[in-house]
Amino acid sequence: MRVLVAHCLIKSIAFPPPHELDDSLNSLITSPKQTLTTLASLDSEAATMLSNHLSGYATIRKFYDLRDEEVLLKEGEKPAHRPMARKRAAASALSVIIASAASSIRGGLYDPEIETVVPVDLILPLLGETLVFVNQPKRTFTLRHLYDLLAAIEDFETAPSMIRSQCEEVLSTTLSAAHDSQQNLQKSTSNLTTASSQFSLIEFGSTDEQSTESSAMLTRGGGVDENQRGWDWRRGFHKGANGGDLIRVLRLGVAREIGRAFAEGEVKA
Repeated sequence: MRVLVAHCLIKSIAFPPPHELDDSLNSLITSPKQTLTTLASLDSEAATMLSNHLSGYATIRKFYDLRDEEVLLKEGEKPAHRPMARKRAAASALSVIIASAASSIRGGLYDPEIETVVPVDLILPLLGETLVFVNQPKRTFTLRHLYDLLAAIEDFETAPSMIRSQCEEVLSTTLSAAHDSQQNLQKSTSNLTTASSQFSLIEFGSTDEQSTESSAMLTRGGGVDENQRGWDWRRGFHKGANGGDLIRVLRLGVAREIGRAFAEGEVKA
């Protein structure tokens, strides 16, 4: 589940796409309660563990499904949500995931005992996904969302250097996946041996093989034009951008959104 979540965020899509899901994963996504109940009758501990990690993956998929709902419609189909309702639902799902990812570095202090549904390593791509919700004609984030977002930014910027280094490597892999579609991109994304960060290698290349020995997952391409998306935050950053670049853009956007919230009377001073 952690590797699948990482692939979703690095490629900025719901991964694997619906037509590539095997029966087991499809049943977990489409009918989780029934599937986990069946599993619990065989192994209750495994069902509990899977349930915890599944919640993060399912929420990430929900975010991308909402984001891409309109562009992936087949001929004759109508979207299930109005555009603004869809954006607000996507923003809410993303806020939940960011709060989980940042929970192990609350106050800038890393606590390996905190079990997160999304590894802290992935916090920079998660923050990148929020950029589409700021500086828009209509506000999407509530003031509570904005405060939570600022808290996550502060937690990241004051986190131990080892954590920030891990996060920067994942961001580098994410931007490389967007801009180097046919090159073999290999980034180690876990020097940590903690419960909150267990995936050890994510490799984007030109083969479909899987290496179980290295815990690597290989996929084709990764270029921004290979999949249809409702939006793609990675287009706004060059390959060599770092976390500081992303945070500066996001801080400015959040500051403007908070100013709008006060101006529009959401909060009375």
